Amino acid sequence: MGLRLSTMQIHATGLAGMLDLQKAVSRTQEQIAGNKRVLTPGDDPIASTRILALNQELALNDQYNSNLETLTNRLQREEVAVSGVSDLVMRAQELVTQAGNGALNKEQRGFIAIEMQSLVKSMAQMMNSRDASGEFIFAGYQGKSEPFVLGDDGRYRYAGDEGQRSIQIASATSVASSDSGKAVFVDVKSVVNTVVGHANTSNRGVPPAIIGGERVVDPDAFAKFYPEDVIIEFRPLEEVEPALLTYNIKQASDGRILKENLPYQSGELIEFGGAGVRISGEPAVGDTFIVESSNKKGLLTNLEDFIISLKDLSDSGSDKQELAQQVANTLGNLNNAQTTLLETRSSVGARLNLVEASRSNNAEFELVIKTALSEIADLDYSKAISQLSQESFILEAAQASFARVSRLSIFKYI
Repeated sequence: MGLRLSTMQIHATGLAGMLDLQKAVSRTQEQIAGNKRVLTPGDDPIASTRILALNQELALNDQYNSNLETLTNRLQREEVAVSGVSDLVMRAQELVTQAGNGALNKEQRGFIAIEMQSLVKSMAQMMNSRDASGEFIFAGYQGKSEPFVLGDDGRYRYAGDEGQRSIQIASATSVASSDSGKAVFVDVKSVVNTVVGHANTSNRGVPPAIIGGERVVDPDAFAKFYPEDVIIEFRPLEEVEPALLTYNIKQASDGRILKENLPYQSGELIEFGGAGVRISGEPAVGDTFIVESSNKKGLLTNLEDFIISLKDLSDSGSDKQELAQQVANTLGNLNNAQTTLLETRSSVGARLNLVEASRSNNAEFELVIKTALSEIADLDYSKAISQLSQESFILEAAQASFARVSRLSIFKYI
């Protein structure tokens, strides 16, 4: 009984030893095949933790590089759009100057107006440029919606917001990937004060009535009114006899009513304080519109107003004098627009330079991380091959020894 137990122990011990040796050989072979010193966390817990952290840093760096590509695309497209608008502004300046020639008659100025309308349309198309993902560059946070929309009155309105998107390119660095159309094309300093109209977002007209055609009709009166704002409010039909839709104009600062129960007619000029606007459509009772005094005038609005002047002003002496003033104001506003466009292009260029610097820094950082990762995780081939040879030799010796021991029997000695 004792001899049988001893034989089982010999077999078990020998087999266990060979399995351990075989496991060691297999592990070394896996290390050589994968060029990895640490195959499982159990091989080296401290090194495994460090390897995990370094791989996470590499993955984050890859994400930053991807963000840099997205940022580059958006900025380059913005630069192209702004440059294109700037070129069109130069042409508009030429046409405005040409329109100021006193030798031209109304019909000839009408031809200039037609070309300027084409310029306005081309500018709007560039202002509605998209990035590689199809989002509108100048719409602020409203990237899915077209920022410059043509209204029923034939004028463009900005429908985006003032948001400026940013993209993270490093752990503590984010760069603006676009500029809002309001900042670049709408909030242009005006040489003379003007008005800007907005519809209340809670208006209930279906479809909503729109406000446009803002202009100063009496500069002296408006100079006295500025910087007041007004609210145009549509009143209940039963307030007048016979019942019809009317509106009040009240001063925004104190609620004082300037004009009361004026009959509404779509597209008719609504005048107050030396300024005027037009509301088109079918507003509902209770709808309100705010008209703000402003020292800014949008690029498209500036040109649209001048086009109206070219079409409306006659060849009379007073109208030609008015036209001369319009030419001076329009050219001044176009110069201010060019300044804004130049500042935007400079800002975009500076951001693109930062992108290139960040891309270079990320490449250097990646090299440092990969070097550190290699020192921790990569295998020393010469050492591993020597170890494999040694482990294989020991395994073969153990197998030979086990084969000899397993053939021993007491009956050979009887």
